[in-house]
Amino acid sequence: MEQHKHWCVNRLLERSNHSLEPLVQAFLLRLSKTIKTKSFQQLYAKPVDMTEEGIGMMLLFDGCFILHFLLRHDPNKGAEHEYWTKLDAGLLDHEYETLQWERPWEWSLVAIDMLLLENQIPFVAVRILFDILKTEHDKAVDLTACARNMFNKYLPAGMCTSTRPIRCQDVRCLLQLLYRSLLPNPKLHSDLMKTPPKPPRTGIDPAKKLDTDGVRITRRQQWYWWPLSHFQEPFTFLDIVFSHGKVRIPQLEVSDASIQLLQNLIAFEKCYQGTTSHVANYAAFMDALNSDHHDTELLRKRSIFDVQFTPAQPELSLRRRCKQDVDPSSENYLSRMMVDVVLYKEARASRKKTQTPISDTAFFAVLAVTAYVLLAFCWYIVS
Repeated sequence: MEQHKHWCVNRLLERSNHSLEPLVQAFLLRLSKTIKTKSFQQLYAKPVDMTEEGIGMMLLFDGCFILHFLLRHDPNKGAEHEYWTKLDAGLLDHEYETLQWERPWEWSLVAIDMLLLENQIPFVAVRILFDILKTEHDKAVDLTACARNMFNKYLPAGMCTSTRPIRCQDVRCLLQLLYRSLLPNPKLHSDLMKTPPKPPRTGIDPAKKLDTDGVRITRRQQWYWWPLSHFQEPFTFLDIVFSHGKVRIPQLEVSDASIQLLQNLIAFEKCYQGTTSHVANYAAFMDALNSDHHDTELLRKRSIFDVQFTPAQPELSLRRRCKQDVDPSSENYLSRMMVDVVLYKEARASRKKTQTPISDTAFFAVLAVTAYVLLAFCWYIVS
């Protein structure tokens, strides 16, 4: 991988007609001014056993590796589309000595690896490198749009990001950008900005019990065809809603990659101040809904779980697989939905009690009166 990082640095230098030494000097100087500290050590929560120059060079090579990968996934393609296409097809292997990590079938592994919590670097380093190395073709490039395009292309099914604008200056690291892109859509949850109600003491019932009690569990689908897509707000896998007796849940691919991502997102929520606990609350909710193999089978039949494990597991516990404490927090964004489910069940049970079935005696009495009236009517016609 270190060899590949050097390869990326050389490619970026060639396309921008820069040389390495001026790049190193300009990068370290601008990084020092941007972070406004005397030590690069302060970029990390724990002491790093490296010299200042070593940290700076590590950020340069890691940043160039990330920048090269993001530029490849520019959604607008740009003037260099032909170059990237030839590189992908292997037509430039001899000229550029292409390495294994530049192969398209490796990119999903690279994307997942870049999002591990321990592999995060300050995104400001990537921004500075892009500002130094950009060409005239890069004027319209938006790094956040490149990252989102990369997320949607390689992340597990169901983890598509939202289209809400996020400024490049507000991004701390790639994992934070992914996290912000997956947050629930405020337009779909008008109560997200309000203090959530206290969750029901019992939480959410298992899927099988909800189905028995008249609350149907269905898959929430994204429409891609016009005009249906025009009238639908985009949503992420966290956007679970309840309406008209149905809990609608977006599909989630359950695989090693998705579990690893959930694990990193939950860890990110714990490590970074100012973040919510939406992913942890989601995992706790899905675990409560999926309490045993009967619930798992129901969720699979309803296409809510797309299980990719081989062989398929009879029971799927996100709590156990994420290896994280995923107990719901007091400010649970799903609290309002769970309260609405409880109120719906109570109202439905109350209606059943008031609808007293007709007794056998009353039924036969009505039947006898009806028969007597019919006989009397027939006698009247005959006579």
